[in-house]
Amino acid sequence: MSIFVGNLPFRAEQEDVVELFASFGEVANCSLPLERDTGRKRGFAFVEMADEAAESAAIEALQGAELMGRPLRINKAEPRGSAPRRGGGGYGGGGAGGSGSGERSSGAKGWEDRSYGGASSEPSAHDDGRSRRRRGTAPDGGGEFSTDENTDYGGAEG
Repeated sequence: MSIFVGNLPFRAEQEDVVELFASFGEVANCSLPLERDTGRKRGFAFVEMADEAAESAAIEALQGAELMGRPLRINKAEPRGSAPRRGGGGYGGGGAGGSGSGERSSGAKGWEDRSYGGASSEPSAHDDGRSRRRRGTAPDGGGEFSTDENTDYGGAEG
């Protein structure tokens, strides 16, 4: 069984952790995992003691103890893979994929309601002061966009 040592100072070395646990019994193994990309310490360690009685005594005595000014969190380590995985990286999403219909999901064919939440069609206080319109039309239905020569054009030069 391993001991998880959390909130470890980044400047702590393997010898510092072994020295901390040595007063409770023989330390069989100590590892300070490194970040894959940078090679820096990750701020925690795993310690294996020679017997379970020494492990229990160390966990009990060192919970909250300070090392280099930081309070340590000490627990029995969970077996690898037993904790539920969070996320899976930052590039979530997905998307519509190739629907083959020829329509763009960007809303280029007209407006879309992109609000999230209740699917109520009644206007809410959040909608006050907003106008939803198709591209190329004026909010009041008139103005410079309503002339025949500009009806199909939604550009800036009009």
